[in-house]
Amino acid sequence: MWKNHRKVLTYLAFIILFGFYLSPVVKEAKYKNQCIKYSTKGALTKFNKDNIGKTLLEETGLKIDELAKIEGYKNCIN
Repeated sequence: MWKNHRKVLTYLAFIILFGFYLSPVVKEAKYKNQCIKYSTKGALTKFNKDNIGKTLLEETGLKIDELAKIEGYKNCIN
């Protein structure tokens, strides 16, 4: 009877330990997503207030919100 339970407990222990191992990675991903979200909002506000010029929009072929997302990723890379 104990042999069957031992396998289950061993698998369960590995799953729990793996969860603890991944926990900091998940927290870091949540932090980066939140940073990108706020940074994108700030960049979008700045781009809308400033006249970034049609030349930049024409050169890149991107919209203002796409440029703001790029700026958000660049700000939160470290």
